[in-house]
Amino acid sequence: MHDGATLYFHLLRPLWLLALIPVIGISGLLLWRQHVHAQWGGVIAPHLLDHLIVRPGRGRTINPLYLVATGMVLGIVALSGPTWRRELPPFVEDKAPLMIALSVSSSMNETDVAPSRLERAKQKIRDLLVARAGARTGLVAYAGTAHLVMPLTDDRSVIEPFLAALSPGLMPSDGSNAAAAVSLAAAALRPEPVAGTILLVGDNADPAGEEAVRRSAERNGLAILAVGPVPPTWEAAAVPVSIDGTDIARLERRIETHFQAAQGDRFGTRWLDEGFWLLLPLALLSLLWFRRGTTVAWGLSLFFVLQAAPSQAEDRRFADLWLTPDQQGRIAFDRGDYHAAAELFADPMWRGIAAYRAYDFLIAAQEFAKVDTIEGKFALGNAQAQNHAYEKSLAAYDAVLKAQPGNVPAKTNRAIVQAAFDAQEAKRRKQEQDDSAPPDFKADETKVDPKQKGGKTIKVTPQDLTTPGAAEAWMRQVQTSPADFLKLKFAIQAAAPVPAGGKP
Repeated sequence: MHDGATLYFHLLRPLWLLALIPVIGISGLLLWRQHVHAQWGGVIAPHLLDHLIVRPGRGRTINPLYLVATGMVLGIVALSGPTWRRELPPFVEDKAPLMIALSVSSSMNETDVAPSRLERAKQKIRDLLVARAGARTGLVAYAGTAHLVMPLTDDRSVIEPFLAALSPGLMPSDGSNAAAAVSLAAAALRPEPVAGTILLVGDNADPAGEEAVRRSAERNGLAILAVGPVPPTWEAAAVPVSIDGTDIARLERRIETHFQAAQGDRFGTRWLDEGFWLLLPLALLSLLWFRRGTTVAWGLSLFFVLQAAPSQAEDRRFADLWLTPDQQGRIAFDRGDYHAAAELFADPMWRGIAAYRAYDFLIAAQEFAKVDTIEGKFALGNAQAQNHAYEKSLAAYDAVLKAQPGNVPAKTNRAIVQAAFDAQEAKRRKQEQDDSAPPDFKADETKVDPKQKGGKTIKVTPQDLTTPGAAEAWMRQVQTSPADFLKLKFAIQAAAPVPAGGKP
């Protein structure tokens, strides 16, 4: 176990290890034949042979057989597909959603961590937002009560002014109700198709205990950034704040590890072939082959090297001698050359994925149409949506949902495409009406609705202040500071009746 991540080492193609049997057998046979007694034992009497043997000096070069055998072993292990990491499917979101629960209790004003616990916590949250640029992050503030400061957003500039304004004086009551904060963060993550992570940032844990806080997290992962003393029961789970960025790096690994595990459980993942790392010792080993007096069976050794690490030569005819089209396509795909990969792949699913990555959605749709699987139909729906062929896209998603009614990504994408299709149809109908109906007033004529009245009074509810975008919209319309806005928002929420079930 390392920073919350379990590394499960195994082989994707373990049957390749059977090739070690003849390698070991042949190498042993050749070593025995190189022995003097094996070569001359049948010709010279044993009692004379020992006196005729000339022992080589210590400066003798390495036996070339060892080099060949070691190269073969490394090549076979590479072919067996060693792996310890998962690879997410190409159409799955790769940014982990994160809700940060920041303690704003009076104890956070302590200065044992310079300049204060609260300011150091804010600084670390800003560093984490920068490190997770483009990922969706939300913010909860808690003391005696918990309050949603900002729902999930990928724009950190929206979070930062409200983060800077947080102080104990804004909170309706003092305390450390971490369980309520985690429960509120879990509610914000509940609509997500897969679990996210909740990060507690503070100087103490909930008096209710660790178990209550973990239950409040529901399906989501829980991480803790400790600013100040932490109860002994939390020490194993907490990441202590550091003066450098090691704490942020550890938190990032935990967040991504939990998210990838959740993505794998929801959508399925495949293991990433790591055999190419064995190229490094093979390359170093090859340096010894140029020493004077060292001979190596170059053809056989080259065969294993090419099989373990396919050639990237530009000459396709030479590459075809050693690599399948899919192997060549995967090399181009991993280099980011998606146009070339789309031409090289023979597998229609991978041809479509490469074309999709190259923004050639027409070719992608043609290739995905050849794949009669759930994944192929889902990818076809994505490609047709990018082509603005909304009806074909909806038909593809319907085929997925017919086979898997609970497929959340297909439901989500279908709703988006349906909305785009409805908007397109409405625009088309309006255009047809505008083209067919003559204008009913003269040019430069202005008409005023006599029934038009002034604005009406709108009652603000606690829920209105927690919807996405509400904070930003309110700040544009009202001349107030983030601190005033948050203080009023928290007060309204604290005064609101607790809904049935007791959860905020």
